[in-house]
Amino acid sequence: MNVYDFDNTLYKGESSYDFFFFCLKRKPKMIKYIPVVLKHIYNYKKLKIDFEQLINSFNEIFNKIFKTEQELNELSVKFWDKNIYKLKDLVNNLTTDDIIITGSPDFLMNIIKDKLNVKEIISTKINNRKIEFLCLGENKVKIFKELYPNKKINNFYTDSMNDLPLMKLSNNVYLVKGNKIEKITK
Repeated sequence: MNVYDFDNTLYKGESSYDFFFFCLKRKPKMIKYIPVVLKHIYNYKKLKIDFEQLINSFNEIFNKIFKTEQELNELSVKFWDKNIYKLKDLVNNLTTDDIIITGSPDFLMNIIKDKLNVKEIISTKINNRKIEFLCLGENKVKIFKELYPNKKINNFYTDSMNDLPLMKLSNNVYLVKGNKIEKITK
């Protein structure tokens, strides 16, 4: 089984950041939330708030910005219409047996799943405009093991050592930098 990270691995950049700036152009009032988001991130890093409080604060802001799920989905479709060119050539190697696991939100990833032609995309779960599951770090391992309890990752492709928890589950690890792929030893 081949497993791929998405941002900076299959996509040139961070799709969530790109989506944020895409939305900012269409909803300029979003700018007023940037200091609030940065404050919450700072407080989390300084251990003044816990992870659950951080997610709750993001959910509150998210619901102020996007009034309906339909609005969110419409913006996602428009985003991919404009940004599909940022998919790297590596996507041409994907097969229907492959899995993508990413911190990017499901509403963004579901739009392009058919274009990527993979078995599954495991992503951050957003329901009713609220984060239910953040697919980062150890959470990637947790959800992978829940969904595929008896499967081993043969080849894992990522751009970052932040994916070390998944690397430990993999037989082979490939670091993707730009369009260059380098096998790394564990």
